[in-house]
Amino acid sequence: MSQKKWKVALVGCGSIAGEIYLPQLATFSDVEVVAVCDILPERAQAYAEKFGIPAWYPNIDELLEKCDFEIMMDTASIPAHHELNMKALAAGKHLYTQKPMAMTVENVTAQIELAEKMHVKIASAAIHPLRPDIIEIRKMIEKGTIGHVNLIRARAAHGGPNYFQYREADCSWFFQPGAGALYDMGVHGITEAVSVLGPAKEVTCVACISEPERTIRSGAFDGKKIKTDYLPDNYIITLDWGNGTLAVIDAGFCEKAATLNQMEIYGSKGTITVKGHLKIGAGDGLMAYIDDEDLKIRGWIEPQPQELPYPGEWKQAEAIHDLIHAIETDTTPVLDPKIARHVVDIMCTISDCIREKRTMPLHTTF
Repeated sequence: MSQKKWKVALVGCGSIAGEIYLPQLATFSDVEVVAVCDILPERAQAYAEKFGIPAWYPNIDELLEKCDFEIMMDTASIPAHHELNMKALAAGKHLYTQKPMAMTVENVTAQIELAEKMHVKIASAAIHPLRPDIIEIRKMIEKGTIGHVNLIRARAAHGGPNYFQYREADCSWFFQPGAGALYDMGVHGITEAVSVLGPAKEVTCVACISEPERTIRSGAFDGKKIKTDYLPDNYIITLDWGNGTLAVIDAGFCEKAATLNQMEIYGSKGTITVKGHLKIGAGDGLMAYIDDEDLKIRGWIEPQPQELPYPGEWKQAEAIHDLIHAIETDTTPVLDPKIARHVVDIMCTISDCIREKRTMPLHTTF
């Protein structure tokens, strides 16, 4: 951890802020959350009171004008990210942003270029490149533990934000243009795949609307019926690295329960499995199937990592330490915004794949 106490302001007082970021940030000795901000003033005030935060603001303009802080955390809704991020960067603030940074490659690039101009750093979710289990998988692949990677299978789906999450706010916006299952859930599976193997070359996708109407099942809007036929809610995505390696990602809001593991990587000499379902943070551990022709041994093991980037229980809010380390050492965060841009490139190109019913090349790298 840093020797300095960094002043952080959080924008967007939704469930991920209240359940994940603010409780976890409160445990870090090198971080002080000095303000929260939300376009619903009562939510900002409630979070400030609940978490003992000294100030709250009803909009980002007032926050930037009146509050002294160094890092902004953007945990607002997906459609708001680009405008909020550009304002923070223009004001000379370092930035950690929830996924996706923006809805287009051009807008992500604008954020990256503005950060360079203002000499500030950006770290961007999804947080998978920073996960200890993903880091361990990269090391195993680099060492040739499972040989050539043939296929990645990843699952990034649940029953929908209306189904399993208690929310005080109406979740209808998740199903509308500017959001959707691809940008809410597909982003996770895509980020996992490119975190393991690097930038992909091509993408193809089939998608459909499986549930055009839904009922909110918990929270303040329990029982409300909502129209959900604006965007696909069910995706099968294929990535191609151009070297005999593919990924298949099922993503969406159509899987209310499953027994599948989060991700498996199939190689010419074995398999790596990330146990458990997709969650905020690391998986439930790794298993590896090793086929060693020379030793004439094959079978499953549970790898024991020799080192981890963070001791003890890993927290999603560790992303702030990734950003702080990049600021203090003038290096690129592990949560490199260029990875986030490549993921947005994939998601934008998926729309073209669906429309044209063919495989499409990608346009970015990292």
